[in-house]
Amino acid sequence: MTDGILPIPNIPPGLKDAAQRGVLVPFVGAGASVLAGCPTWAQLADGALRACIEANKFTYAQLAQIEHLSPRVKLSIARGMEAEHQVKIDYAKLINPRRGYKNNDLGNRVYRSLGKLGRTFVTTNYDAWLDTEIPEAHSPVNPPDAPQMTTANSPSKRRAIFDVNEFTPANLNQPQMVFHLHGSLADPSGMVITTRDYLSRYANDRAENEPQRENRMLTFLSHLFSTKTVLFVGYGLEDLEILEYIIQKARIPSPNGEAEARHFMLQGYFSHQAELMRSLTRYYRQCDIQLVPFQRDKKDWTQLIEVLEHFADVMPATSPLNVQVQAEMEALLG
Repeated sequence: MTDGILPIPNIPPGLKDAAQRGVLVPFVGAGASVLAGCPTWAQLADGALRACIEANKFTYAQLAQIEHLSPRVKLSIARGMEAEHQVKIDYAKLINPRRGYKNNDLGNRVYRSLGKLGRTFVTTNYDAWLDTEIPEAHSPVNPPDAPQMTTANSPSKRRAIFDVNEFTPANLNQPQMVFHLHGSLADPSGMVITTRDYLSRYANDRAENEPQRENRMLTFLSHLFSTKTVLFVGYGLEDLEILEYIIQKARIPSPNGEAEARHFMLQGYFSHQAELMRSLTRYYRQCDIQLVPFQRDKKDWTQLIEVLEHFADVMPATSPLNVQVQAEMEALLG
């Protein structure tokens, strides 16, 4: 990798090959949804606490005392007040994009491009952006007063999975699937938000010989990382804790000590952060991930949109070959 960070990075051959073979799975984080108008973790946490203030179960004085705490700790406090005082926090109001989903140009660009990169998606986001395929921008749009007509370019629904019992290798090979690892707005009570939620979701008791103790999340992630090529999108330095949960605890090395699949991560940096980028390149390599950096100097995080659009044009996803799916199932049964 050269020292210079390009606005549009070169596509690694392994990444392009995975897309062509139909085994590329975009793994989408909060950074993508923030571009589409959803809140940052800090905004979500403060919004949840303000909902408790509006319910007269918390005060601005108390909020000021904990302003230095991490968003996850703040959300844990808000969840605790929900349970203790029966506070009703409207997570849909807090999480859904401010501009909505339909007439949201930036959001549509982000998720239209992501939709071209894979047939199956994994996300730690709660929002519904991935749950519907975004049609091409030049698709015909019915005037507001005209009867709504179904066309070949009409958006189609993907199947959103947020019940951990449905995180199965078989579902991973189905097209038009979205796995919400941390839950979905469709079931706010089941969203993974607090520190205890994360510890429970990523508990290490796999217990292969004791099905009742199997952690289906880790089994699913292990299968994902060993049979697919993952492209992480929308994760930054603030997400390292989440990534370590996902990558390190789910990782099962191959017999020769190396990963069976190559994985990639898109991350943005300013030009003066070249040394940071090199350091993180070494860090992610230890996790079997190749960093794909892009330059943020001119457009900041919105540069990610142009990167995704370029990647989608150069390496649109294909469906996995039947022989690939069969080999994965045989390996699982073996």
